[in-house]
Formats: sequence, structure tokens, C-alpha cells
Amino acid sequence: MNENIVAKILFIIGIAQMSIGLIVGLILGNADYHGVMNWSIVFMWTIGGFISGMLFLGFSEIIKLLHAINEKTPSLQKEAFQIINPLEEDSPVSRSLEESDKQKIEEKYRDEEISEIIQSPKEGYCLVKFKSSAGYYVKVVNVARFGVEEVHDTEIKYTIIEWYNNLD
Repeated sequence: MNENIVAKILFIIGIAQMSIGLIVGLILGNADYHGVMNWSIVFMWTIGGFISGMLFLGFSEIIKLLHAINEKTPSLQKEAFQIINPLEEDSPVSRSLEESDKQKIEEKYRDEEISEIIQSPKEGYCLVKFKSSAGYYVKVVNVARFGVEEVHDTEIKYTIIEWYNNLD
């Protein structure tokens, strides 16, 4: 795994702030005319340096964790190319859609006249055919999540619409 340079720099800045806070506190606390150490100045600079240094260490740790999560998850571009395969005409498609999914679609588009709901071969996606005064139109929706989402990814949308147009 690659190390994140920003996290490393923030870590070094945090350690430096804590060290400099202690050193400046000792120097300024000892700068008394009577040669007596002023501990309130030492503690003030040390605590200030510690708090600001810990903030930088915390930000450094957050960036390290986000970087590790980013390294483990595939990028959206890689994922899109792995998912998008042309739909085969002979692929087995379960024409029956779960009743709960139908209800979710009908609830989302209750203001529009649904003509047909067709489950596509791509799991979790449906093609919804609507009837309007101008004619018929279709939308591709994703029902795999909690609700119904209209698909805006052009590759998925056109792949499913092309599959639908090739149906007899």
C-alpha cells in the first residue's frame, strides 16, 4: 500500500509543534530576571503545543484511514467497466418481478401512467414503460437498493434499452 505524503507531513508537523511548544516554554519560562523558573509560562506553552500538535496528529490519522479505505475500494471507472457487459439475448431472465419492487416503482411514479414493468437481465435493474399523450417512453430504474432510483449512467441505461428493443 502506498503511503500518503500529506498524512506523513501532518504527522511530522504535529510532533514538531509539541516539541517546539515544550522547548519555547522552557526558554521563555527561564527568561526571568531573577533566575527563577516561571512554571506557568512553561505549562502554557507546553499545553498549547501539545493541543495543536495532537490536532495535526489526528488529521494525519484521519487521512491515513481514508487513504487505506480508498486503496481497498475499487475505483468507479474500474467497477463500471467490470459491470458493463453487453446483455446476451439468450441470457435467462426471470420475467417475474417481486411484488414489493413493483409497489416501490408504482409509488415513485404514481403521477405517471405505467404501461409495463420489465425486469432486465442485469440484476437489480428494471425497465419501466410509460404511456403519455405523446406516446410511449421508457426509464431504466435500479430497485436493488432501499428505494427506486432512476439510472443516469448512460452505458447501463442504453445497454438495457438496447436489450429491450431486441426483444420480440
